[in-house]
Amino acid sequence: MKRHLTTALLFTAAADPASAHSPVKGIGIFYNGMLHPYLVPGHLLVLLALGLMIGQHAPGSSRFALPTFLAAFVASAALASMLPLVVLPETILLVVSLLAGMMVAASIAPGVVLPILLAVTAGIVLGLNSSPEGVPSGQAGVALAGTVVGAFLGILYAGGLAAWLSRLPSWPPIAVRVVGSWTSASALLVLVLEYSKSGAAA
Repeated sequence: MKRHLTTALLFTAAADPASAHSPVKGIGIFYNGMLHPYLVPGHLLVLLALGLMIGQHAPGSSRFALPTFLAAFVASAALASMLPLVVLPETILLVVSLLAGMMVAASIAPGVVLPILLAVTAGIVLGLNSSPEGVPSGQAGVALAGTVVGAFLGILYAGGLAAWLSRLPSWPPIAVRVVGSWTSASALLVLVLEYSKSGAAA
């Protein structure tokens, strides 16, 4: 089971994200924006890893990291709406996912500073890399608003679930650590894949 899930995560993270920017017909621009973080593999991976890390040791790690993530995301999304060509490498999100997933797997309390730094980094990259495609320019703000809401709900629910499970006896806290290890392993494998691609291209 663990091997199959890891393989599925790897294939998902390695998928081409370009098609995920295309709108889903019939659900409206705002809801397309909400779906966007879940259709781009690197975005989904970092939301899961950060949410688990923040929630595992909440409220100490979540008190400042969650609002900081939201503020960074909103500010960078607003910048993206004005300068849509500003894009940062998706590998930054994979590095954040790797670090956060490792912290979860080891069940190490991250303190206050590290969650804030990772949340700010993820929020900035996600915001700048979430410019909607195939959306009329006058409605791009609506799509970006949906993306902010969708991403924040994702990290909030992942963190809430991790916080709840981590306080239960027996196996639930171990399950959180296992998912964290799968997340970090997937991020590491994709980083190695990207590095090998760049090396082959050179």
